[in-house]
Amino acid sequence: MYQKYLDPVIEEFTTGKWYEEVFKAKQEYFERAGVVYEDDSEFENRMCIFMDWYLFDRELPTIDLPPIKFYFRQNKDKFSSEELNIYKDFCETVHSIFYLKKISGKTIHLKDLFSKKSYEVDDGEINWGFVKGDIFEARLVLFKGVYEFSRGFCFHPVEMEKFILGEIKKVRYQEGSRQTKLILQLAAMKLKHTRYQHINIRHIYTFDPKF
Repeated sequence: MYQKYLDPVIEEFTTGKWYEEVFKAKQEYFERAGVVYEDDSEFENRMCIFMDWYLFDRELPTIDLPPIKFYFRQNKDKFSSEELNIYKDFCETVHSIFYLKKISGKTIHLKDLFSKKSYEVDDGEINWGFVKGDIFEARLVLFKGVYEFSRGFCFHPVEMEKFILGEIKKVRYQEGSRQTKLILQLAAMKLKHTRYQHINIRHIYTFDPKF
């Protein structure tokens, strides 16, 4: 499991001089992806997604690198050859909206809806919660040659597939930050749908809100 290699990165960039930066990042993230509260069913997942976004995507001020890349740059001369490969792969995670094509044994077959690339994830402990046709936000971490899921997921209603695909198509060839913006906007819609299930879902999954 890759987590033990990620723990020192979390420790360094969430404490000490970086503590205030985490607070600012939380405000920034939840303003874009929707504010969650401790009693929300989405709370744990959203906190995991936030931490990944902070570590892997959000650039630190004045450094212009996310924590994982800055950590790699600072420590690469000290790493063993194995650690060097592990942390190099950490710098290239895949954060996207995925479509689940099929499950075969312990292998989950995915399609990245932005790049249209296919991925295989071997995770026997987690695939019981998935079904063919699922559409969800996740992050893939390459660890020792095998893709694993990070800990946070945001599952979208399958009936909004056409809307989601249409919005992805608009930004497919734009820069990564624009794609990430859409991922966070969709996450905010999912959170709103969770809270307002009495409202027609098509009035929530829209960029022309009806309420």
